[in-house]
Amino acid sequence: MYTRDTLLRELRSNVIEVHFTKVNGDARVMRATLMEKFLPESYRSEKAEEKDFHQQNPNVIACWDLTAGGWRSFRIDSVTYCQGVETL
Repeated sequence: MYTRDTLLRELRSNVIEVHFTKVNGDARVMRATLMEKFLPESYRSEKAEEKDFHQQNPNVIACWDLTAGGWRSFRIDSVTYCQGVETL
């Protein structure tokens, strides 16, 4: 089982491959990050938004999906596996 703090720490310092089960039951693999260099320019100056989101939604993590090129989220309790694929 993965903890919220561990996942957030990994996302902030790495690109990680997250395997999880979507709400509809489908398995999903996402290349995700919260590393500033990969985030859209408009978001980089508003880091407080990420912290606010994660404080308000302790069971969900929002991150940048590198493959989709957009924000996606997953439930922490649905993660089956994660692995770092790139470090800073």
